[in-house]
Amino acid sequence: MKIERVQMESRWRKLSSVWLVSGLLWLSSGFSSGFAAETSTLNFKGADIRAVISSIAEVTGKNFIVDPRVKGKVTLISNRAMSKGEVYKVFLSILEVHGYTAVPSGKAIKIVPDADAKHSAMPFAPPGQPGKGDEAITRVIEIEHVTAAQLVPILRPLVPPQGHLAAYPQSNVLIISDRAANIARLVKIIKRIDQPTSGEIEIVPLENAVASDLVRVLTSLQQQAGKKNPKASKPMLVADERTNSILIGGERAERLQLRAIISHLDTPSEVVGDTHVIYLRYAKAADLVPVLTGVGKTKNTTDKNSALNVSSAL
Repeated sequence: MKIERVQMESRWRKLSSVWLVSGLLWLSSGFSSGFAAETSTLNFKGADIRAVISSIAEVTGKNFIVDPRVKGKVTLISNRAMSKGEVYKVFLSILEVHGYTAVPSGKAIKIVPDADAKHSAMPFAPPGQPGKGDEAITRVIEIEHVTAAQLVPILRPLVPPQGHLAAYPQSNVLIISDRAANIARLVKIIKRIDQPTSGEIEIVPLENAVASDLVRVLTSLQQQAGKKNPKASKPMLVADERTNSILIGGERAERLQLRAIISHLDTPSEVVGDTHVIYLRYAKAADLVPVLTGVGKTKNTTDKNSALNVSSAL
């Protein structure tokens, strides 16, 4: 009798969790013009992930097949109502954080651990429909100017262990299985690397970084690598400050690796401050300083006079 009582209490707690989460979603739902316009505000605090899946199924109308290994507690706080599509995107992010993946299978969606996702027939995403966010997909990327096999060791650190990255030499393509957002990032890097080359000198234009700074970093990396292997050849690196580009010379494999490193480093800064640096191409900075200083003083004087005139008028 004691064992049966414990089992009944455990089942009651699970049912209560499902009813509580469902009730929160139902009470926070809003209707503006019928069922198609339904919105929901998601707020979970330590909710059982299976209860969350049940609630998401009610809101989105999707069918889920849950792997027995799917367990955990979910905490989510949102401050606005979301449509069905937005709710499902947030749900995919919840699964990604907890190490699970949603894989479509016919009219249902299987929720499995990340390690098994690549063996569960991930949907194929054509170039015109690359997927979005944390959606698990498989893409085939054509490589035009370099060898696909050379890109595998360069891109491998950017693919999580549960993902898949392989080259097919016969057609010179890369096959990647991962989240859509990460694959989109890899495609941008591949486009920066997969460029036509003419001769032994390549010119790599930069968009965000400074050429002289990057050359200094790359030269330091080469010096450290040279200590481990003194007989290894060293590619040439020259910064062209006028065009903010880097000239690379050396063997093809070495140039490819350098282009990959440059594409990683040439990213916009995430720190936003009150100081902006402007790099000049034609004029000299020293000649412009007195001109800009005079303009600044004139502007300050004009602003002060305007303020005095306004005060007098009042």
